[in-house]
Amino acid sequence: MTEIQAEASTCPACGAIRGVWGCSVESWRQASTFLLGIAAFFVLAGIGFGMLVASVYSTTWFDGLMAFLFLSPFMLFAGGVGLFLRYVIPRMQEGWYR
Repeated sequence: MTEIQAEASTCPACGAIRGVWGCSVESWRQASTFLLGIAAFFVLAGIGFGMLVASVYSTTWFDGLMAFLFLSPFMLFAGGVGLFLRYVIPRMQEGWYR
């Protein structure tokens, strides 16, 4: 039952961490940065894969578009989870977790 300052991120008495769902907000931001990087990788890989298919293996742009769209679920999932972690988690009410 020690008094904790409003800016404290950990309890000096028991070591509990202030955060959302058991992790600090900063760790959620780091995870979101990682996931957004993965999404950017899949966007670039999709563009490269689509250009490769359209130029080497086909004569139409439509086949390249289909190759790009083949990787789009990975882009959307990683980007969606990354954006959720970046913008929704920090707005949730924080609690103390041990």
